Amino acid sequence: MSHSPFWFNLFRSTTKQKLHIQHLWLATPIFSHVSHKQCLQLVQEMPVRRYQVGEAIFSQGEIGMGACLILTGQVQIGSGEKILAEMEEGDFFGEVALVIESPRTASAVAQTECEVVFFLRPQLDNLLSRVPKQGAKLMQNLARVMANRLGSTNALLEAHHVTD
Repeated sequence: MSHSPFWFNLFRSTTKQKLHIQHLWLATPIFSHVSHKQCLQLVQEMPVRRYQVGEAIFSQGEIGMGACLILTGQVQIGSGEKILAEMEEGDFFGEVALVIESPRTASAVAQTECEVVFFLRPQLDNLLSRVPKQGAKLMQNLARVMANRLGSTNALLEAHHVTD
């Protein structure tokens, strides 16, 4: 049975997708200097979800549980009527929810049909307990990403304030 083309093809697409997800995460600053092995182990547990045009991935004010990585399609990040970012394949968002359980500061809405993978806080907690050095590296990377995004947001707000 293990040599049956049916069984081989049935599982090949899952493996191919997991490797694609691993490649995309490793290309982000969150996974900088995290081992391929640890990344793939995390990816094995990451849920993937498809969204239709206009469907909310999450809404401002909801309690966040993790970060999202876009596999296909486009996602718009917004707060109220303001568009903060337009994202596409390989972009990630919602990373603050990996660190703290707090309300989302913006909404994420599918602009096209899209597929998104979730990196959830319990997965990060598990990594920190199993492989503390790799978990600490990932946490340092998260801190850098959040600091950079905070700086960018502050600059955007200052520019908006000056033009009003």
